[in-house]
Amino acid sequence: MKVACITLGCRTNQHDTAEMQTLLEKEGFVMVNQREKADAYVINTCTVTQKSDTSSRQAVKKSLELNPDALVVFTGCYAQLNPEEAAALPGLDLVLGNADKLEIAKLLKAKLRLWKKSEITEIVMSDIHKKRIFRTIPVKSFQGITKAFIKVQTGCNEKCSFCTVVRARGKSVSDNRGNILNNIQEAINADFKEITLTGINLGTWGMDTGETFSSLVQDIIQLPGDFRVRLSSINPMEIDNDLIRLIAETEKICSHLHIPLQSGDNKILKQMRRNYNREQYIEVIHRAVNAIPNVGLGADVIVGFPGETDAAFENTRKLIEELPFSYLHVFSYSPRRGTEANDYKDDIPGNIKKERNKILTQLIKEKGLEFRNKSLNTIATVLIENQRDKNNGKLKGHTDNYIPISLDGPDPLKNCLIPITLQNISGNFVEGCVLS
Repeated sequence: MKVACITLGCRTNQHDTAEMQTLLEKEGFVMVNQREKADAYVINTCTVTQKSDTSSRQAVKKSLELNPDALVVFTGCYAQLNPEEAAALPGLDLVLGNADKLEIAKLLKAKLRLWKKSEITEIVMSDIHKKRIFRTIPVKSFQGITKAFIKVQTGCNEKCSFCTVVRARGKSVSDNRGNILNNIQEAINADFKEITLTGINLGTWGMDTGETFSSLVQDIIQLPGDFRVRLSSINPMEIDNDLIRLIAETEKICSHLHIPLQSGDNKILKQMRRNYNREQYIEVIHRAVNAIPNVGLGADVIVGFPGETDAAFENTRKLIEELPFSYLHVFSYSPRRGTEANDYKDDIPGNIKKERNKILTQLIKEKGLEFRNKSLNTIATVLIENQRDKNNGKLKGHTDNYIPISLDGPDPLKNCLIPITLQNISGNFVEGCVLS
């Protein structure tokens, strides 16, 4: 039986998909590309914005166009938050909760044994809010991705007014240290050269067990092997001095931090119920920049949040202008059902949101170019990815501080950490050559 997986959204979802694939392969299923005809399609959904909801629904339609008789599974955060709505989607057969993803192989095996398409959609949904033990398995394949995403934590205890995560993922729970180290060693043994630590609120790992995230990172870099560690998104109040010191002093940790901002205005941050203010955010950035040479800094920003006046937006724009970001993810606010902010008056017209998004996008384009320019004529270690650039056929990868690289070279360089001389800028990439 052939199964295809489609992943939308965050790196945690990518890890969850890899877990499901591992379990399916153990049961004898053959994993195929999502654009191929398959007996079953597993869609791991996202619901962070209205656009991601739409993409999740479209994935069902596209799968059924490839095989109208296929068994279609809808899991992930959209499925968790709106199971009845999901179950009403034409052609959907199974809605699977976030806490039930590791049951995927057992469920598919039972269903496909005597499979016949019907109009009844089954919902398998555990209570995500019940106290639970962190469940994960070692993963050795990530849908052709060169990097291994290792989930060390899930859930979130914060109550941001715009966010659905707590309802979709439950309270924060950490994997135990020994299991994490084992899963990472398995990935290293499977020849992954970059380990990305991921979680729904990554920096809160260990808060439920009296441990610190920085102490976990310290143990990870002691593992044997040729690899480096990258941190996925981490909130500003979870970045302690020990973590900054480790990044600054250890070559195995990428000099790259993605620190969500959301807004540079204190009133808006308070309405968002973020657990920091503008001044605290600036202090964290300055600590990181002063300690970590050539650190790459990224952030998430929301424009058009209810109540965002021209002055509030200007506070955000000015903060981004002043801080040394190398890239941003800019989102226009969209109301989400079940959130506190959904009850706020969405008083920012769509054309204003679009214009503010455009302003920040242009600003970060200029700042990103400035950051890449500073890297020219230097040497950086780059992980060469397995897939070549579709447009020009060149090899591609990222430096440790997350500069995208393009270069000519043979296939044996793929999945290798190699020193590259950074030579010139070409679009969003920096072109380089292998150090001879």
